[in-house]
Amino acid sequence: MGGQTVRLQSEAAISGPRLIPLLLCTALAACGGGGGGGGSATTQSDATPSPSLTFTASPSSVSEGESTTLSWQSTNTDSCRASGAWSGDRAVSGSETISNLQSTQTFSLSCSGEGGGVLRDVVVNVVGDGEVTVNLSADRYDVRSGEQVTLTWNSASATSCEASGDWSGDQPLSGTFTTPSLTQDSNFRLTCFAQAQSAVAQVGVNVVDPTVSWQPAATNTDGTPFDDLTGFTVYWGSNSRDYTGSVSLGPNTREYTLDFAAGTYYVAVTSTNSSNEESDFSNEVRKQLP
Repeated sequence: MGGQTVRLQSEAAISGPRLIPLLLCTALAACGGGGGGGGSATTQSDATPSPSLTFTASPSSVSEGESTTLSWQSTNTDSCRASGAWSGDRAVSGSETISNLQSTQTFSLSCSGEGGGVLRDVVVNVVGDGEVTVNLSADRYDVRSGEQVTLTWNSASATSCEASGDWSGDQPLSGTFTTPSLTQDSNFRLTCFAQAQSAVAQVGVNVVDPTVSWQPAATNTDGTPFDDLTGFTVYWGSNSRDYTGSVSLGPNTREYTLDFAAGTYYVAVTSTNSSNEESDFSNEVRKQLP
């Protein structure tokens, strides 16, 4: 989830050299859009949304000939494609029942948008009577940076289980586990064993950083040094270019945490000089909070 820097060419009608805010998107789940409401703004380039994808199978262990349901939901994507044990184009969100499974299969799904692509796999174990099975789930698949999830699992006909991926170590045959605070997308895998048999289950958790960060430009639009910064104003709203909330911040502030309820928010920043002149809006970023 790398950040990217976007510079604004302002067209706000203010006296004297106009100010240029420089918005830096860091670890955003979604960045994108154009200028903000209340002024005419154009961007020389725009931040692009970073995609996310949740992909699960329920149940993840079945008997021979039984079915499982694959479910997925993606954001900031415009296409998805299946591979592995299934194939073809898929909607950006949906579910599909896979019938008459005869052997353990790995299903893969990749989704992409302007901000890149994301790939997730799920394993569906097909077992006979007395064979090892394991099911693993998370209480949430989308969280904010710093939050935890609780994993729950159960197995059958196993004698031991071992965690891998973004957790590790021996685990009981069934139980729960609360993860440490998550700061990046994580994948949790659990393999259970009995003699020469084994079964595996895994879940992926998407992590969203609710912080937006920026840096001021070094020059005004006429090329003169921008050396009289007195502060920033962060604007947000539930609709693009329609800001319903704002907060004024000091000149040394470079980030703001969107401590809001779950939903989609559009955010832009302005800077102010010693003459109390406010720049036009920076480029707009879209933030999806779980």
